[in-house]
Order: sequence, then structure tokens, then C-alpha cells
Amino acid sequence: MKIRKEILWFARQMEKKLRENDYKKHWSNCDHQYLLNRLKEEVTELEKPMWDVIEEAADVANFAMMIADNERRLLQAEKKARG
Repeated sequence: MKIRKEILWFARQMEKKLRENDYKKHWSNCDHQYLLNRLKEEVTELEKPMWDVIEEAADVANFAMMIADNERRLLQAEKKARG
């Protein structure tokens, strides 16, 4: 599958924001509700007039990705446990 240039560009924005926060604990150590609350906070920030929409959009996308990644790992663990 060829990944669109817009997606690659945005993934770089997301990675930049993640690297700025590398000193924090990994999202795999965060519960679902915490990540969902943070996602909602970031969406609220994105709705406000601001100077850096791109950074806020990357924050929103990162929290959505974190939730999806944690769910993916849970599903993989459940599948492995079932054999």
C-alpha cells in the first residue's frame, strides 16, 4: 500500500510532538479513560482560535493513536491467551 504524501507529512508532525514529550511515561502505562480525557482536552484546544493549528491537530491525532495502540496490544494479548 502506498501511503499518501499528506499522511506522511502529518505523521512527521505527530512524531515531532511525541519526541517533545519523550520524558513522560509511555502511553502503554496510561489507562483508557486518562487518554480519552486528554484527547477531549486537545480537541477543545483545537477548537479555540490559535496560532498553531498544526501542532494541536498533531496532539489530537497522537492521543487517538495512543488509544488505538493500547487497544491493539490488548487484542493481541487476548488472542495470544486464547491460543
